[in-house]
Amino acid sequence: MADNKESIYINMHDSRTGKALTESLEEMVKQLVACSMPLNFHIEALKCQSIIMRTKLIRQLKDHEEHRGWKAKEVDITTEDFIKAIPLKEYREIWQENYESYIKKLEKSVSETEGNILLFNNKPIDARFHLACGGSTENSENVDGNIIQYLRKVLCNYCQKSPYSLNYRDIPIEKIEERLDVKLTSNNVLRDIPIYNMIDGIVRDEQDRIVKIKIGGKEFKGKEIIELLNIDSTRFGWQPQIIRFFSIGKGDGLGLCQYGANAMAEEGMSAEQILKYYYTGVEIKIIKDPCINKPLKGKLIVIDPAHGGKDGEGYIGKQGLKEKDANLSISLYLEEELRDLGAEVHLTRYKDETVHLEERAQIANDIMPNFFISIHQNYFNHPAKSGTEIYYFKGDTVAKKLAKEIMKVLTKNLKTLDKGIKQADFFLLKSVIVSSIHVEVVYISNPVEESMMMNMGFRKKVAKSIAEGFVNFYRYV
Repeated sequence: MADNKESIYINMHDSRTGKALTESLEEMVKQLVACSMPLNFHIEALKCQSIIMRTKLIRQLKDHEEHRGWKAKEVDITTEDFIKAIPLKEYREIWQENYESYIKKLEKSVSETEGNILLFNNKPIDARFHLACGGSTENSENVDGNIIQYLRKVLCNYCQKSPYSLNYRDIPIEKIEERLDVKLTSNNVLRDIPIYNMIDGIVRDEQDRIVKIKIGGKEFKGKEIIELLNIDSTRFGWQPQIIRFFSIGKGDGLGLCQYGANAMAEEGMSAEQILKYYYTGVEIKIIKDPCINKPLKGKLIVIDPAHGGKDGEGYIGKQGLKEKDANLSISLYLEEELRDLGAEVHLTRYKDETVHLEERAQIANDIMPNFFISIHQNYFNHPAKSGTEIYYFKGDTVAKKLAKEIMKVLTKNLKTLDKGIKQADFFLLKSVIVSSIHVEVVYISNPVEESMMMNMGFRKKVAKSIAEGFVNFYRYV
């Protein structure tokens, strides 16, 4: 199984909150494995489940336009189909002392199968699974009525030691009547109810007294029964109050038997061998064209590379770095990053030219983006001052939230000092009529930060960090 290094994101409708959110495919796989297979299972069994749950997600993504209730352009899937999935941090109280070890197993099982899905005829399969088959899996037509070539019956002796090898459940008659919408009992207490291999051969006289009856294949007279069982009269009847249902295995028997997979893994079989045993004729391949919406698909962003041209030099550092050049370079890298994430992006300038503040505001207001972001470098007379600052206009709480997400990523990745998220009444923040932020990346008056900014790799890291902040913001909107 090959590695897949390209991150894929899913736009989801969260049925618990009613909101749209964005999550990486691999993080979602972790959540689904956590809620669908015991975490004390062998790592190869967990790898099987990782591939299965990733396949389920990809299969639903391909069908999302036919989904119900929400616009396909806005979300890819709904969590309704994965209702048991919860954020991994919520398992801390559930797993308790096992939490850290289980998280490590999840990360290993998902990362080592990253991007791998199950295909039949080059299409994602309906990757069905169940806890224990009890001796053999089932053909699809015997469960769902449709013949599916990869869901064929296979013998499975591997799950014989599972907790589900033989179980029973006692269900009161009234519960059976209620759930099945049937009537099993009668107000006539003398109504004969033959019970196969237990009570039959019932003979009554004209007064409904039991003359003779067979119980367990042995014939008794009515008088014998009332004496042996201490019943008040030979005019007796019976109605079962509880039925004990026995079961072997757990689930519908389709696809992968999880306890079987675990036993096979413990015997040394790989995830690939196990999956190909339970799913007939499948292939395991890396996702190539998943048709997945990028996390910023449908988002419109205007980037403002501050300053520019002869009339807008901006600040110049001691080593000769011009702010206008750094701003434009970062903005062009940021445009590329955001486009790769699915956003539509516009810049207020694409070269070293003068674009006045009023023109910049007009460009943004004509486009009406989701966000306007202005890129700057800071300056102070004292060369020791350093760090990153982000500004927003008073009352723009949405911009403030975006600023927080971008600040967290910038300061972490750039190793710069968090100088705070602050209110300001800068012209563009006031004049642009959509949510806007003003980012002062570093102080080019600081020789160390100026040197950092002179490096193109550092500028790319700035752009990538800002883009990551946008993704994190939309993940929780």
